[in-house]
Amino acid sequence: YPESQPGKIDEAAEAHVAKLKQLVDACRTLRGEMNVSPAVRLPLYAVADGEADKAFLLSAAPVLQALAKLKEVKLFDDEAAWSTAAEAAPVAVAGAVRFCLHMEIDKAAERARIGKETARIEGEIAKVHGKLGNEAFVAKAPAAVIEQERKRLADFSETLARLQDQLQRLG
Repeated sequence: YPESQPGKIDEAAEAHVAKLKQLVDACRTLRGEMNVSPAVRLPLYAVADGEADKAFLLSAAPVLQALAKLKEVKLFDDEAAWSTAAEAAPVAVAGAVRFCLHMEIDKAAERARIGKETARIEGEIAKVHGKLGNEAFVAKAPAAVIEQERKRLADFSETLARLQDQLQRLG
């Protein structure tokens, strides 16, 4: 049977891969929020706070490009230039890195889509509030069900905040 050899574990490599996974997950989440097919390759515009994060992005760009199916990874040196380039695009944060998937969008259609999604999420929040506000439900339901409803409420509230932020960025 194989035996663990803790001396051969490379902590720096594990940290590097964990950071890379965090970025790829955030890219995929952003892609899902934007309803963009994984087959469509979009450029990633990023800005990092520290020199270490900039160096990480530069070194990890080819791998990130392959795993997140990106057209290119463009790193901006200053916040103002990045903000101008990222205008109206949903922004994600992974550690000290802020980034967006740049895509030309029809602002009116995107506002309509976000409006519909916001209305749906607000309806779900109202349903959960109704359940949690019903004393009979709270008294009879198992603790696990009540906790699940509270988690749903937190998730829906977080999604609603993200959608409202996107709507605000669209203007």
